[in-house]
Amino acid sequence: MNKLAVEPAEPRTVGDLIRFWRNTKKISQMDLALEVDVSTRHLSFVETGKSRPSRKLVFKIAESLKMPFRHRNALLALAGYSSEFAEESFNGEGMGIVRQALQRFLSAHDPYPAFVIDGEYNILMKNFGYERMAKSIIGEDAFSRHNNAYLLTFSCDGFCNHIESWPAVGRFMLDRLMNEAIMTKNSKVYSLYQQCLSMFSDVEEGAEQQVADLPVLSITLKCDGMLCKFFTLITTLGTPLDSTSQELRIESLCPADEATKKMFLPEGIRD
Repeated sequence: MNKLAVEPAEPRTVGDLIRFWRNTKKISQMDLALEVDVSTRHLSFVETGKSRPSRKLVFKIAESLKMPFRHRNALLALAGYSSEFAEESFNGEGMGIVRQALQRFLSAHDPYPAFVIDGEYNILMKNFGYERMAKSIIGEDAFSRHNNAYLLTFSCDGFCNHIESWPAVGRFMLDRLMNEAIMTKNSKVYSLYQQCLSMFSDVEEGAEQQVADLPVLSITLKCDGMLCKFFTLITTLGTPLDSTSQELRIESLCPADEATKKMFLPEGIRD
């Protein structure tokens, strides 16, 4: 199991953040300088703090490195400029049309489970299929106690007790969360990773691996005395204009076999 020994450091300077994303994207200083149309010497001065970049250059660097909006705002702030991308509250008036669209998407996926999460895996919306499945597997108390998709899975009263090949699935989920903690430098994601890792520490490293019979990771849940097999489809907004919208994700559980597909259908149309 991979472990983060220390919390990913928050960037303190313009250079810290540019170097982080250059290394992440595997782009040399020379290649980035060519891309944003400045000399390598000037970009080096920007990274070392000897030169303050213009707001226009900050935009060009952020766009070239495909930084998420939250990091673009951070880069602007470190350079001494105001933020460009808003951070609208999910429940705010400005997000109303987005919530309506998400609700339509969730409803269309019924009777199969689907839910909306933010960048820290907090569950913001869910459909009837997800609520029904969760309550039938882990009970209403556990379902109402945890409002985070990872905690709902890793907690001792969560889904982990009902997932086949849990060691393999749990390791996959932790690796994904660790990578996100590194990529986003989000201290809350790091804390979530540490919390879930501590719940997972009792699982033996040599536990059996999941047999790969699909081109995607499938999860098999024990539900109402039967086995429900799903794979996950992750959907994001295509043209976000603020950091809140950009970080929203819809996780849709799709039946991975006919038995699961029929189990979730109303009784009158299962055959």
